[in-house]
Amino acid sequence: MKPNIVILLDTRRKKKDSEKYPVKLRVTFIKEQKYYPVDLDMTREEFNLVQNPGHISKDAEPAFKKQLKEWRLKCNAILVKANQINDTLPDFDFRLFEKKMYQNKQSATDVFFYYTETINRLKKNERLGTAGNYQCSMNSLKAFRPKLSFRDISVEFLQDYEAWLLANGKSISTVGIYVRPLRAIINQAIDEGTVSRDTHYAFGKRKYQIPASKNIKKALTREELRKIILYDALPGTWYEKARDFFILSYLCNGINIKDIALLKYKNIDGDYIHFTRAKTQHTSRTASTTISIFKLDEISAIIERWKNGDTDKENYLFPILERGIDAERELRLIQQFTKMVNRYIKKVAASVGITKSVTSYYARHSFATILRNGGAPTAFISESLGHTSTKTTESYLDSFESEAKMKWARVLIE
Repeated sequence: MKPNIVILLDTRRKKKDSEKYPVKLRVTFIKEQKYYPVDLDMTREEFNLVQNPGHISKDAEPAFKKQLKEWRLKCNAILVKANQINDTLPDFDFRLFEKKMYQNKQSATDVFFYYTETINRLKKNERLGTAGNYQCSMNSLKAFRPKLSFRDISVEFLQDYEAWLLANGKSISTVGIYVRPLRAIINQAIDEGTVSRDTHYAFGKRKYQIPASKNIKKALTREELRKIILYDALPGTWYEKARDFFILSYLCNGINIKDIALLKYKNIDGDYIHFTRAKTQHTSRTASTTISIFKLDEISAIIERWKNGDTDKENYLFPILERGIDAERELRLIQQFTKMVNRYIKKVAASVGITKSVTSYYARHSFATILRNGGAPTAFISESLGHTSTKTTESYLDSFESEAKMKWARVLIE
């Protein structure tokens, strides 16, 4: 389906102290109409003469005739441009139409223009964490190249950028974190027809490949977990709270702190807790996977100790967040709570003789590795973690192979 595009006189509102009305470009698609200014104001008579030049009187002033001609040329040029843009869109979309219609040629090829637009859209959709990732990526690129167009991005450019990051103390993981948003921006520009894949895509086989970060084992052994679980913390302190929420994460399929904070009473259904990972709600192409957790007595005890007193089903299970807050405050509260849990779980771990720099993320890895070493099938671990593909889980479990190798190596000499 194609939209209907016309130039018209918008007579809904007269200009102040005048008989003139604004001239608008009106685009109608399905049942939606949008009006765009063309920076012209005319009376009804003037607009009629612009649309029907044959009705202009021969006795009209030359200056008036000239003005009508200029208006007609401007209206026709805008209409032609709008229709040409429409012809380039395989499926009409108001956002893309507006972008192509009103952005200047320089911004059309400006990588940072695309970054800014994407960041604003993510913030509008309350995806503040992802917006922050794009912002960090853009800040880094700006430090490396203050002005950047799509034609500047080549295999050589990406290799130089990676080398610059590494020389400035960034890790291989950070390189991937910064470059992936750039790749997404380029793919977006290609999809919108702003740039050509043949000439502006420097990623892929025999081109630049984003370095894969090396899996670093972040799992605790059974004995280390036991030490944390049995840690005798003073009731009501952050030591107790950090220990409990670490154990809760471990027992609840490696649930991360953000998802713990977002749990509501309605997520509890008898002996089970059902939830959807916040991380996958906006990224999965299909419906997000619901994770189901059997509520062990140990889980119930932790909930009882730290739960929100108001048990309304729409209330948060734990008093980490408040109802009705905006996305920005929600993010700040989750970050602050995660920071405190990480700070005190490190102290707990150190006090029981664990030399690893333990964070809440260790609970997720520990959950996976204990299941793996206990013989659980990858498909079960994948479902428990909320992965949409076992390939993701297999990659995730790569760092847990060393214990298994040691186990089977010992079999050879027993």
